[in-house]
Amino acid sequence: MIGIFGGTFDPIHNGHVQVIENLLKIIHFDKLIVIPNGYPPHKDKGIDPKVKLELVNIALAHLDNIQIDERELNAEIPSYAYLTYKQVQLENEGSSLAWVMGSDSFLGIETWYEYEKLLQEANLLILERPGYSLDNEFSVKHILEQRKVNNISDFYEDSGRIFISKIDPIELTSTKIRDSIRRNEDVSSLLNHDVYRLIKNKNLYKE
Repeated sequence: MIGIFGGTFDPIHNGHVQVIENLLKIIHFDKLIVIPNGYPPHKDKGIDPKVKLELVNIALAHLDNIQIDERELNAEIPSYAYLTYKQVQLENEGSSLAWVMGSDSFLGIETWYEYEKLLQEANLLILERPGYSLDNEFSVKHILEQRKVNNISDFYEDSGRIFISKIDPIELTSTKIRDSIRRNEDVSSLLNHDVYRLIKNKNLYKE
């Protein structure tokens, strides 16, 4: 199985890394494709894509079976999950794919471009984040009733399925880190050492 893990990573922090490390421990992926977003349609434009790519590569360099995918960073238009999924699917014909997202993102799935096609054609692995429980969540209850499975092995049999996995609590956010940097607060404990050094050297997130 190939996992697809997208994220804004603006900046990538120890919480992101811990989530990916935990994911690789609980799910056996032949490969995990990590896709840093270039211009997510739901969020503001962030730092230079080349710099973001460098930060992501630094933070994840110690992990095996990881492929950092540059396609969305290289695109000059907003990135849409469904279109990216179709590209990855075409490039990995015959492989079982799992699109990985946090429960916070899934709660807004109905605002995504072609979300109905994504739900139908992809298998979704939802990582339940603290504060974003899907239990009895009315906004997505109808989706889960139709598509939720209790074993990720069901992904090998068909598409349009959803598996929810618990992960260790990660309450750190990139937004808080950016705000702290703007206030000249020390965030060295929240980031990979070399990521932190590069952010400081390039004076990122000050403006």
